[in-house]
Amino acid sequence: MTNWKKFLTEKILRECWHGVDELGDIYCCKKCGKARLSISLGEGRSTDNRTFDNQNDMMELYRYIYEDGKWTEFTDSVFKYYKDDPTAEIFDAWLFCLVNEDYESRCKMVAEFYGLEEEKK
Repeated sequence: MTNWKKFLTEKILRECWHGVDELGDIYCCKKCGKARLSISLGEGRSTDNRTFDNQNDMMELYRYIYEDGKWTEFTDSVFKYYKDDPTAEIFDAWLFCLVNEDYESRCKMVAEFYGLEEEKK
């Protein structure tokens, strides 16, 4: 099962994903040589990966889609998410989370748009 946050970080935003090894220790990134600390993973371990649960991360993804020349294709494809949401009376307000703070679902939508299959429960 692919980590959707890692997928968005590495494949879409072309940034380093700083992970944790099998023992739970932070490893040094082979690309940038860093293992920065900021987000707690519990038991004193942390990393600075994007969380994709905030407006800044969502907007970075939207900016990437626009610069990738796929904005129209993307907005056409989001209907399956948009159609059942009662807060989606105005598409732009829904897409940019102006009526709530459901940034994570919009980020997952971008991962799926770029080919990551939704995780099976």
